[in-house]
Amino acid sequence: MLGIGAVQILLNFLDLLGIALVGLVASLAVTGINSKASSGLVETFLKAVGLESQSLQTQTAVLATLALASFIIRTLLSMYFIRRTLIFLGRRAAEISADLFGKILARTFTEIGKYSHQQYVYFLTAGVETLVVRIVGTTLTLAADISLLIFILTALFLVDLSMTIVATIIVGAMTWLLHRLSASRSKELGTAHSNLDISSRESLIDALAAFKEITTKDRGFHYELEFRGSRTRASRALAEYNFMPYMGKYVIESSIMFSAFLIAGAQFLLTDALSAITTLSLFMAAGSRLAPAVLRIQQGFVRITNSWGIAGSTLALMREVRTTTILNREKISSSYSGEVFIPRVELRNVAFRYPGSTTQTLVTTNLVVSPGESIALVGPSGSGKTTLVDLMTGILAPDIGTITLSGVSPRVAIARWPEAVGYVPQEVYISSASVAENVALGYPDGEFKDADIWEALKKAQISDFVSTLKEGLSTSLGDRGVNLSGGQKQRLGIARALLTHPKLLFLDEATSALDSQTEHDVSKAISALKGHVTLICIAHRLSTARRADRVIYLDAGKVKADGTFDEVLDAVPDFQRQAKLMDLP
Repeated sequence: MLGIGAVQILLNFLDLLGIALVGLVASLAVTGINSKASSGLVETFLKAVGLESQSLQTQTAVLATLALASFIIRTLLSMYFIRRTLIFLGRRAAEISADLFGKILARTFTEIGKYSHQQYVYFLTAGVETLVVRIVGTTLTLAADISLLIFILTALFLVDLSMTIVATIIVGAMTWLLHRLSASRSKELGTAHSNLDISSRESLIDALAAFKEITTKDRGFHYELEFRGSRTRASRALAEYNFMPYMGKYVIESSIMFSAFLIAGAQFLLTDALSAITTLSLFMAAGSRLAPAVLRIQQGFVRITNSWGIAGSTLALMREVRTTTILNREKISSSYSGEVFIPRVELRNVAFRYPGSTTQTLVTTNLVVSPGESIALVGPSGSGKTTLVDLMTGILAPDIGTITLSGVSPRVAIARWPEAVGYVPQEVYISSASVAENVALGYPDGEFKDADIWEALKKAQISDFVSTLKEGLSTSLGDRGVNLSGGQKQRLGIARALLTHPKLLFLDEATSALDSQTEHDVSKAISALKGHVTLICIAHRLSTARRADRVIYLDAGKVKADGTFDEVLDAVPDFQRQAKLMDLP
């Protein structure tokens, strides 16, 4: 990167050469008109390049061709290196996005919940690209343009000090004024556009996700108005920002032209025609390179300030996750080489409170689940059942205490033995991909044979349904499984969890959307794993709890009872009332 910047700066010498050659051409033209011989620097240069004996026409043609070649070569090489720079920055942006994504996924569920999904999408795409390509890339081009400006002004100072100072003051003052007027506004526009862009995306996604609810209440117009307002304000902010370069272009061009006319008038008044025309030609040639450079510098600063507004939230996220550690799976794998996963779960003095909550979601808990045990977690809504499962799976991190799976932390255990743990959440995520891809979610294509997927589907009692689909395992399921019922989604989630033949299986009300017969069949298939798999499930039906080896009753984040189904039924009156409500014998 530094090498590319250095090359861009060195290319500025080609501009200086071209400008000097234009001055020589002008000087030759004037001496030719006056029928005088070349002298001074012109004569010295002609001798150096072996043109002193050539005709005036040949000398002028050669020098003009060299000047044109210098400008063209400089432009072409600049384009080449800028392209290389942007390609490099694009790759770097992709790497930074991937690293940032990895750190986000290494965080806990509560930490991830700080931002919406659309904010994360924006941070990892437009935010990172703006930070790397627009800010870093523009900074590099600014360095090249500023160096070109310094080179040209230095050369002009040597030609005519007073006139160059006057021109520098005029152009510099106008550029500074433009920057003062546009810098703060540009950043405001960048921040406003990014926030409005995220807001409009969220309105769109919310409306599509809640389509059934908003349709039955005829609230679609509300989301339409929200989306329309956000997009209108965002487009206005973008249009205002896009106008800024045009304003700068016209002001800077006018400043350069005014300076040129001022220099021309002063030169003809104060010097002879030869000096005046030579100096004016130099300033005109320099101005042709100077004006674009000054314009790019002014626009570059505007682009950077605007980009800070766009990328500010991304930078804040990067600072947040800076200390987040991504587990080195290869290192973990080598550290536990040869060790077998033992499906034992142990909690010691574990407590947890959600950020912003005034009460403990899970009060200090000690719990041991032995290999092969079947555990049912029961209790009223909000008692801490899902929180307990999320802690045991590493989705959440305890405030105090330790949790181990097979003797190590949940995240380390899953990184070491990823196939050993299965999990079915309350709401199963279904992508628009095929049935096979949904069952093998997170694995590359071809990782599992069709026979493995069919086996998992059969255990989850959904193979009959999939076999009726026109394209079988290759059937696309639509966005978020729009073509599936709630029960079918749950059964696909169960198939996904069973695909890798886990030794430790967590079910968070995983059969709540199933009818009684299907729930019985699925539970029977899972029960067949008893003794081979450690099962921890949140039971929404007490029939599921009855089949468990142990029942753990939670209330207000505390374990109120732990024993067999009958023991807990006798110990907890609330559990007895639940049993009666569920019409259990």
